[in-house]
Amino acid sequence: RLAHSVGKAGLRKLKLSYSRISLDDVATRLGLPNATSAEFVVAKAVRDGVIDATIDHEQKYVQSHDLVDVYATTEPTEAFHRRIAYCLTTHNDAVRGMRYPPDAYKKQLEASRGLRGKGKDDDKTDEEKAAELEDELDEE
Repeated sequence: RLAHSVGKAGLRKLKLSYSRISLDDVATRLGLPNATSAEFVVAKAVRDGVIDATIDHEQKYVQSHDLVDVYATTEPTEAFHRRIAYCLTTHNDAVRGMRYPPDAYKKQLEASRGLRGKGKDDDKTDEEKAAELEDELDEE
């Protein structure tokens, strides 16, 4: 079992070092007796998912599959954009929920001071108001 683990680790390193290597070289580097035994070891490693490669039985070599660079695609950018859009939407909804209606404080201020309905007289000066009060008192 130890020999299998060592062989798999060696295959991983060979796959990283070489994109294409002959089965004779694999047998030599892993200390296997011949290319046929190397072919069986490589086939088992490919089947188990230890390495991502293809064996060409006629030419007697192992071809590694290239790793796809995820960052060369637009997928990470789109995922980042979705996350940012979600955060901005949540922020805007929170701000909108905490917003006061326009001029709501003025209505509360007028109600607390008892000035509601008396806003019509704001255009008159103090002298005019005093004259109106005297006229009302004289009529009585």
